[in-house]
Amino acid sequence: MAAPTQGNSGSVDFKQYTHVYSKLFDNIVKRQNNVPMEGAQFYSERSTNLEVYREAEVSSVLDLPQKNEDTDRIPLVAPVEGFSQTWTNVQYRLGFNVTARALSAQKTRLIAQMMTGLPQTAQRKIEFAYASLFNEGFDTQTTADGAYIFSNSHLKEDAEAGTWDNLGTAGAFSTTSFYEAWLNFQTRTNEKGFVDPRVLDCVYYPVQIHEDVMKVHGSDKYPTDALNAKMPELFGAFKPVMGHWLSSTTAWFGLDKSSGPEKGFTIVWEQKPSYADLSYSDNPDVVMGKRLKMAYSVGALHSRNMYGNAGA
Repeated sequence: MAAPTQGNSGSVDFKQYTHVYSKLFDNIVKRQNNVPMEGAQFYSERSTNLEVYREAEVSSVLDLPQKNEDTDRIPLVAPVEGFSQTWTNVQYRLGFNVTARALSAQKTRLIAQMMTGLPQTAQRKIEFAYASLFNEGFDTQTTADGAYIFSNSHLKEDAEAGTWDNLGTAGAFSTTSFYEAWLNFQTRTNEKGFVDPRVLDCVYYPVQIHEDVMKVHGSDKYPTDALNAKMPELFGAFKPVMGHWLSSTTAWFGLDKSSGPEKGFTIVWEQKPSYADLSYSDNPDVVMGKRLKMAYSVGALHSRNMYGNAGA
């Protein structure tokens, strides 16, 4: 949408400018909202009108059926209650304004850049939040059981079932380290300690190890085997996802096909990004402005659907 041009008389119709730029901003926001976000695929969403949100899990896994005759009392069981996690939402705001002088000087490009930048910076902030649980999952961020997201001492909901782990031996991405991750998923047990294998579907990794990942994913023979031994299909079965927001240059992550609440990472929205007009009643030289506002938090209820390797 083109901005109105200033006539030779030098007078500027500020109302017309404001109308045109407001419509332009609305179109920019719509376009930006259609841009997929890299980290969103790893998260489930919740909505709340509360600043503090709390959620707990209840397991669907029951004890095994017992031998029981018709004349016996039927044994009754209850699902295991899981751990609970708390999210504390934080509000973020940012804005821009356009002055009469800028319009008079026809700084159209500058104004358009500001309008484009506001929804972009909102998404950038959210991408950093999505990546934070991966970036801080080895030594800062914890799941509801109190262990780090990637840990070898996660508690099972049933204390008698012991612990489980989703932390790999730190090392470069290779056929050996990938197989360790694959085996970790295949040998998982559930809350009661029963066999519960998972399928490693995706590898999320930083740009810096893209070549290493592609050598494993795209090769049909072991890269360092002088006999050209053929690689099993499992090495090419995963989906590679490059992580542009990951802070480590060597850490990588495996994830299964969990969907919805089965995804351990959750973003809780108190308010999704919204925009409103700014009004400066005490400053007539500011003719228009827009305000961004959003409130959310991220956290890990569990990390059963993932695996982490801190890298070399």
